Amino acid sequence: MGKRILLADDELNFGYAMCEFLKMSGYELSFVSDGRSALEQYNQFHPDLCLFDVNMPEIDGFEVARLIRAVDKNIPIIFITSISDDSSVANGFEIGCSDYLKKPFGLRELLIRVQKCMQISSKNNDIFTLGNINYSPEERCLMMQDGEATILSFYENKLLQILCNNFNQICKVSDLVVAIWEDKDIDTKKSLEALASHLRKKLASTPVNIENIRGVGYRLRKM
Repeated sequence: MGKRILLADDELNFGYAMCEFLKMSGYELSFVSDGRSALEQYNQFHPDLCLFDVNMPEIDGFEVARLIRAVDKNIPIIFITSISDDSSVANGFEIGCSDYLKKPFGLRELLIRVQKCMQISSKNNDIFTLGNINYSPEERCLMMQDGEATILSFYENKLLQILCNNFNQICKVSDLVVAIWEDKDIDTKKSLEALASHLRKKLASTPVNIENIRGVGYRLRKM
């Protein structure tokens, strides 16, 4: 499965052209034409990158980006807009955009900008944003906004990292057991249940939950 891109632009013809071109380049796309739908799709589609026009119905692109940045500091956001005065460009970068692409532009240039932002993002993919906390697998740490940190055990960290890398997807019990404990002789069902239970407690203040799909596996999803 390719990386996911959320595209929001009320210029439908050009939007469809961008959408199809990026699909042919290997990305998975969700295309909407207004800011309110962009926010809804951000929460449902879980994109790896956002492409936002600025002048959109319902909620403008700047405000959509502000709302997303309040909960996700890391996702790349590219503004694609005909508004190219210096103050607007500066505003876009102050909000936290990764790039600002001025219309008109070619689809090849769009692809290059997307690829560049994806590469930069992938270098920092060891930090996951889970609502109001950041999770660092390398440091085995959940970092709260107030600076408080919760350290995970070795096996808690392994489980959470796997679930984050497969967000909203069911991870089979057999696959999790092999990935976490390898060939160790353990009571797999009870050990995995206990591990998931401990992690749920540590994630209690976040908007995500570890869901047990009985007889199948586990998945991390927004509540």
